Amino acid sequence: MEGDSILRLARRLDESLAGAEVSVRTPGPRRTSGLPPTELDGRVLEGVESRGKHLFLHFEGGLTLHSHLGMRGSWHLYESGERWRRPAHQAWISLAGRGREAVNFGGSTMRIAREAQLRRDPRLARLGPDLLAEDFDRSAAPGRLRAAGPAAELGDALLDQTLIAGIGNIFKSEGCFEAKVDPGRPLSTVADEELASVLELTRALMLEAAETGRQPSRVYRRSGQPCQRCGTAIRSRAQGDSARITYWCPRCQPPEQG
Repeated sequence: MEGDSILRLARRLDESLAGAEVSVRTPGPRRTSGLPPTELDGRVLEGVESRGKHLFLHFEGGLTLHSHLGMRGSWHLYESGERWRRPAHQAWISLAGRGREAVNFGGSTMRIAREAQLRRDPRLARLGPDLLAEDFDRSAAPGRLRAAGPAAELGDALLDQTLIAGIGNIFKSEGCFEAKVDPGRPLSTVADEELASVLELTRALMLEAAETGRQPSRVYRRSGQPCQRCGTAIRSRAQGDSARITYWCPRCQPPEQG
């Protein structure tokens, strides 16, 4: 799940439950890490925020529920008493208050910790700035990507959450397409102006998706189909150590600058 979806989820959870005294259940066999869920039961949820692909639910008393959904996790929102769309034994945790219920099904991380513990967490400390944050520093962003090294391909650098947090495989491809920059180009061949354009257009696409719930698909998963700009067949290939599939138009996004 990418940063736009997490931001949208944070907004929905905050609108539904922030300010409510929350009752907590763990219906399935899977257990949270860190403090026990009983520590949150009966506390007021003060607010929900996203940072890249991470979700943080802040409770009174300095406690936080940290959720990372990975590729397949999800949060569902229900009215009180509404039947869940998945079996209860698949639920990791449920938060209910003010006539609404938020239920998590799966993910890679679900832990309860004190805010001070999270500030010392090395994984979170390594996260780059959130591309969707209101205070995102656009001027420093190209330099952050260059920290990947001159030989690193642009698409790989965009997925590195320690450089800039929030971009996933969809927006890596879609943002580069909007900027007309080949995601396979080494950073040494990409000008600062091009990096800034990729990031600015990617940010705009993701913020729109966070508002509408609709992610773009001009190139993503359209390999072999005609480009919506020029009609050239969209190409795809595995990229980087994780072999994530990248999509691009060879005519709109030439392999060399200019």
